[in-house]
Amino acid sequence: MSIRPSTGRPPGSIEPIGFGKSDRRLFGIFHPAAGVATSRANVVLCNAFGQEAIRAQRTMWVLAEKLARAGHSVLRFDYYGTGDSMGDDLDADIDGWSDDVREADRELRARCGGGETIWIGMRLGGTIVLRAAQRAPDTLARLILWDPVLDGPRYLEHLRERHVSTLERAFSISPAPAPSELARDPAAYRDEAIGFALSPLLREQIAMLRPTAEHWPDRPGSIVIVTDPDDVDGSDLRAVCDADPGRVQVAPVRHGIDWTGGSSALVPGQAVARLVQEAAVTR
Repeated sequence: MSIRPSTGRPPGSIEPIGFGKSDRRLFGIFHPAAGVATSRANVVLCNAFGQEAIRAQRTMWVLAEKLARAGHSVLRFDYYGTGDSMGDDLDADIDGWSDDVREADRELRARCGGGETIWIGMRLGGTIVLRAAQRAPDTLARLILWDPVLDGPRYLEHLRERHVSTLERAFSISPAPAPSELARDPAAYRDEAIGFALSPLLREQIAMLRPTAEHWPDRPGSIVIVTDPDDVDGSDLRAVCDADPGRVQVAPVRHGIDWTGGSSALVPGQAVARLVQEAAVTR
């Protein structure tokens, strides 16, 4: 069993970092493995999109800290055009964000002296992780997807409905659109998702997503999906996974999260614990 040298930082310490190409600089937070730990795979955390990412900030921080205390060095970061990274909303691009995941993987391995990595993707981050894994390094040991978005049209419609209902509650447009108006014009309110721009390219890429096994990368290593079986998307994911059990496993966790409407202060403890447990599994 190999031993990772101590980082010299106390448990809970973090380091803000900038990395990536000069014209595509990315911002990240590095959580070193706490103390002297047995050698475990490093973990890249890949965020959700838009309001889902904002509301899950505390959850991602808690997840990163629990992973670090379990012996994993962790890097969570902002995709290009999001958060504190370079670019803006209209630069959003799933293929570009997939490149960002691989860049984060390179940065994390460089900081940790190599070793295997695990990618954990939340919601649209899970979709991005699957895309990135098509050209992943051999050091990628495991993919863990938390409620990934695989049905693009359903996801876009959900974002549109939540965007309009948010406008109605906030009284920020006059007159406020009634649900009947929304139903009559399905093309309305598709350029923004609760305060975040949806570029034509990103909408097109999401609209092409379908819940099929063709998304699973054909590579060594395992894929685990952590999902709520009581959710509509969770049921679809279970059906897709059952169709190809050789490459993907399902870890059902009833968490009841409303990704676009819940409180960012709440952390689903059971789901976080299951993610940490799955990260500890070696291939």
